[in-house]
Amino acid sequence: MFPHELCSRKTFQFHYMTPSALSMRLGGIGWQHVTSTEYRYDGLKRRDGEGTIFQFTLSGQGTIRHGDREYVVPKHCGFLCTLPSDHEYYYDEAYGPWEFLFIAVRGEDAIRHWNSLIDRFGPVVPFDEQLEPFLCISELYALIYRNAELDKYEVSARLYRFVLELNRISEGYGIVPYKDSPEPVRTAIRLMQTQYAAPLALDDIAASAGLSKYHFSRVFLNKTGIQPMHYLRKIRIEKASALLAQTNKTMEAIARETGFEGSNYFIRVFKSLVGMTPSQYRQSLGPETAHALRIEK
Repeated sequence: MFPHELCSRKTFQFHYMTPSALSMRLGGIGWQHVTSTEYRYDGLKRRDGEGTIFQFTLSGQGTIRHGDREYVVPKHCGFLCTLPSDHEYYYDEAYGPWEFLFIAVRGEDAIRHWNSLIDRFGPVVPFDEQLEPFLCISELYALIYRNAELDKYEVSARLYRFVLELNRISEGYGIVPYKDSPEPVRTAIRLMQTQYAAPLALDDIAASAGLSKYHFSRVFLNKTGIQPMHYLRKIRIEKASALLAQTNKTMEAIARETGFEGSNYFIRVFKSLVGMTPSQYRQSLGPETAHALRIEK
């Protein structure tokens, strides 16, 4: 049971009586159950001012249009958006009641982090079994429900924790035992997660870890269960799958942006790991597909 489930549905709005220097400020948090098609918000018409929204589906599903593309937001998925921006989210009665938790966050850091996360995930985040970010929101809702006077600094700290948990998922740290690995392995993982588009060789990765490539390969395999270059290839294919799902870029452009030497090699590696060519994968994605390809070792 999640902490919010011990409470009842309510929405809390927050306004600061004096100017706040906090760069991550809660504007609202709520647990709602929607059954009316009147529930519809246009990100270019709202009068809320600048800010961000995260909304996590507990049951049913909603829809968000982001730019010229529509996404469904089913159970255990959430969407991210900034205000103002070209988006619209709404309830579709064809899918039954839509139940969700949401937060509205203001501040320069909120907008910066949300834009960065949208660049990585797209507007919709499929959480699968990695519900730590949602747990942050569930806990915050329960705390506020029981104590509406919760200290604003504590609230801000919990919002930063939520963002950090989302970043953890976006960077793939849940795939290997990152926190339990020695520093050379963590250093190598950070390099591969951030520089996957560069022409990295084993020598480069081992050098960043401060070990010989032979010793580094043994340590990395022992701690993660996968060879370092296989791990890098996995990252590249996952990043490529997001580009296939969210853009109309050519195979050559996607190969170049994800560190492959030419589209032919990219297509060959993609098929070996995914079981279909990149073109077939792109064609398999319907307009209601939330991107969530993960390559397991």
